Amino acid sequence: MKIIATLIQVLMLSGIWQTVAAQEISKAGLSSALFELREMDMHIHAGKEREIPLDQWIDLSVKDGRKVMVLLDHLELYRVSIEENKKWTEERNFPDWYPVGVEGQSALMNDLSEAEQRTDVITFRGWEIYEGEMDTGIEAEPMKLAEVIGWHISPNNGRKAPDGQTLLKRASQIISLQDEFPIPMILFHPFSMRIENLQRTAQKSGRDIATIPKKEYRFFQPGEQERLIELLHGQSVYIEISHGLAKYWENEAVRKAVIDDIRPLVEGGLQFTVSTDAHGVRSFKKPFDPGYYCNDLGITSENTNALVRELLAIRAKRNLSPNRP
Repeated sequence: MKIIATLIQVLMLSGIWQTVAAQEISKAGLSSALFELREMDMHIHAGKEREIPLDQWIDLSVKDGRKVMVLLDHLELYRVSIEENKKWTEERNFPDWYPVGVEGQSALMNDLSEAEQRTDVITFRGWEIYEGEMDTGIEAEPMKLAEVIGWHISPNNGRKAPDGQTLLKRASQIISLQDEFPIPMILFHPFSMRIENLQRTAQKSGRDIATIPKKEYRFFQPGEQERLIELLHGQSVYIEISHGLAKYWENEAVRKAVIDDIRPLVEGGLQFTVSTDAHGVRSFKKPFDPGYYCNDLGITSENTNALVRELLAIRAKRNLSPNRP
């Protein structure tokens, strides 16, 4: 699926893109069509794990500088029993915002659709789905409600850490899935998940984290970056640079390994997203500063705005349809 190379080009040539994009961007008070890194959050949890009402939750992001956001929730949270859901919310002291099952999925998406009416921020709606469901079978109906899907790359703590083979496999599966679900998809936090796995494994065994060398942190083996670039070039599949990297960035071995892993992908023309992956109010104790690690990686506004443009183009096409859902 090459939405970037087809749909957006058609809309731009027809003049529709300029009109719709200008309308959406003007909502956020921007003078430029490019969002700065800290103005974007393409992965923020806005469903069952909220401590506060949705409008107040979005207000926190806007106050911290966000202009465009993907609001989502973990799909698996809607698959538990009524009893399990009650226990889960009570243990965490969460309000019971949404029921389980189809009713809850629809209610969340309706609330996220309502949020699109805000005039101070552009929002899109989506799901975060565990990567293993691409092996065991997906749940199609809720995916049809989303504008974007993020695939949760797991740290696999206690097992093999995610690596280049993981990403190549998942990227191939996503591209195949997009034949049925022609919407943008994101590979969520693969690099920070590998680091988490390696450091937790070291701590569990009594190993000093400072002894983990750059070579061990490296995500890719020779040739894998080139294969990933070839696979994803021109595709509507994005790689997330998660704020989870920030807490590891002072570690020199981590920093050098991640730079060596990501910079060739940047130079190969792949597209990325930035995010807070915020789950609760605690995430806003410090300002979101993706430039802290993105500057070293070559991640810029130029290679992180493609998803925003694509989502705006898809929304423009949907708004033109006489049978708009």
